[in-house]
Amino acid sequence: MKFLNKHLPPAEADFNTPPHLLPPWYWIANPKRSAYANGRADPGDFESFSREGHALLHEFKATIEGCARNDPIRTQLREVLKGEIGALTSKWGVTVGKWMLFPKVGEVNEVWRRVCDGVETNRLGTAAKVSTSCQVHGDPTRLICVYTKDFTDVVDVKRVLDALVAMGLVTANMPRGITYKCDAYTYLDIYGKNEYGLQASMYGIKEMLTQG
Repeated sequence: MKFLNKHLPPAEADFNTPPHLLPPWYWIANPKRSAYANGRADPGDFESFSREGHALLHEFKATIEGCARNDPIRTQLREVLKGEIGALTSKWGVTVGKWMLFPKVGEVNEVWRRVCDGVETNRLGTAAKVSTSCQVHGDPTRLICVYTKDFTDVVDVKRVLDALVAMGLVTANMPRGITYKCDAYTYLDIYGKNEYGLQASMYGIKEMLTQG
């Protein structure tokens, strides 16, 4: 993984680089913070996590097949599934998560520059990345991810959010609110409106800011 910096403006990436040479992301790392939880020097065993996690999802689907859509057992089993996936993240050290920002293309260069400043000066998390193209054709936004090393460390997750607010990059009444997602769900292909009924995001800006 090659880490790049704020001097490569992402808004121009689509136009100045042949598509086959363009990396999907520009990255920047925080040299003052360990990227992973508990002082780990590696991102954990995501292959083992993915294998066991997908087995849990398969078992969950098989179990609820005979349940009516409004059967309360579905909710109970879903909560059990969430807990079991959470236990696997700890077991295999897959605890990285990220705040997800969606600046417009016309704003992404400035937002990325300021995010990079925040990472370099240790105001934000362990790393950040920005997409070099729109995620969906015709989407006028780019995705910026600001990483923390442990999604279960709510104090640190909120610290990074508070820093984004203080830097003027995030407000509670943004037209498109930002959310926090753990990488573990990405490894398991759990996105919005997934077939398991799991909420893809772990934290939202409004509820977290109201925690004081």
